[in-house]
Amino acid sequence: MNTKKKQNEKSTRSYSDCCDWNACTECGECLMRCPVMRMEKGEAQKEIGLLLAGERAPRVFDECTLCFSCNNFCPEGLRPHELILQRVIEGRKNGRVNAFIPYLINGLPEANLFNDIYERLSREEKSILDRWERVPEPSDEILMVGCVGRISCYDIEHSEVLRGMPKYGPRDLCCGELAYRLGSWQCYADIAERAVQRLSRLKCKRLVTYCGSCYNFLSNILKNVYGEKLPFKIVSLYQWLWEHYEKGTLTVKNPISFKAAIHESCYVSELDGMGDLLRKLYRAVGADIVELPHNREEQLSCGMISFGRDQNIFKSVFKNQLIKYRESWKSGVRALACNCPGCVITMSFSNFLFGVKLRYMPDELLHAFGDRIRYPLRKRIPLITRIGAMRLPTRAFKSVDNTFPRIPLEGRILYEKTPDR
Repeated sequence: MNTKKKQNEKSTRSYSDCCDWNACTECGECLMRCPVMRMEKGEAQKEIGLLLAGERAPRVFDECTLCFSCNNFCPEGLRPHELILQRVIEGRKNGRVNAFIPYLINGLPEANLFNDIYERLSREEKSILDRWERVPEPSDEILMVGCVGRISCYDIEHSEVLRGMPKYGPRDLCCGELAYRLGSWQCYADIAERAVQRLSRLKCKRLVTYCGSCYNFLSNILKNVYGEKLPFKIVSLYQWLWEHYEKGTLTVKNPISFKAAIHESCYVSELDGMGDLLRKLYRAVGADIVELPHNREEQLSCGMISFGRDQNIFKSVFKNQLIKYRESWKSGVRALACNCPGCVITMSFSNFLFGVKLRYMPDELLHAFGDRIRYPLRKRIPLITRIGAMRLPTRAFKSVDNTFPRIPLEGRILYEKTPDR
């Protein structure tokens, strides 16, 4: 099948096509063990029955945070998260979404948050991003830097810890996470196919992903939902750091001295052993780690993705964050160790209200192993806030069709030539 035909064919599928739902026994286990809803058996069986029938499941539609946890609980190995996401999309009024949703997706041929940020970086940082546009020379390992990671391009480029790895991170390359999780399968399929085409040109044995979301989407979602596989092994930055720490090629030069509760991103529950790895790595560099009541496969999300369900910041995002902060206080800590940049950015608009500090662990770990972090993610929050506020008036109270513009497989996407919606 030629590339264009394959792109068109895959873009017409849906999230729920990843599983044979005839295998579902309607046991309700996924919703009974959901850390958010904790349904009784009868209610859980009724709601999963409604979802299978393509109907509205009241509690799921009102409370689900789309966090992936239910995928861990299905005894048949199905993916209830994808079924729920598909039904949420089908239930959107007139097939429309808040106009801020497409603005959050990198890769669409129109104005987006990430390109707006890249355009406001320094001349030196733009020069680094220009170098990362080029396919590097063949190497055993290549570091892929994703959408948020490119905001930290100066520190990654000058990292002593990561010095031996060529970097690759074109501005318009994306793993597709936000398109996928905010509910546009067609957009995700276009972004994923474009990523497969471009990444397959790399000559390496292992692709190391700076961002944990890129690791999840390129090693897990791409294979198990989209049905494609890259021609090399995918390794997360956390795995890479731990390997080198165990071998003795990395040593702790600046031990961490803070106490924090682990805030795991949604995708950690999707990845076997990732939760244990994070804990080992954090403790190895000196962090005093505390467990929250909800942890590992029963962790609670930052609330960001639930905005894609009801598009109500106060009902979904802030409500979920309040629960997280309360758990932190009850656990006796005033800091959260976060592995996900999206969680840090989302919670940065509320954490100060509750006296909870956010620790972005990629920055903390690289510093612990000897890097100087000149532009930590927390220092980029004011820039992100200003850019979001600039676009907010034209989007916050406007809806757009959930079918976004198609994304070309080849060529650089020129965002600046496309007007804002």
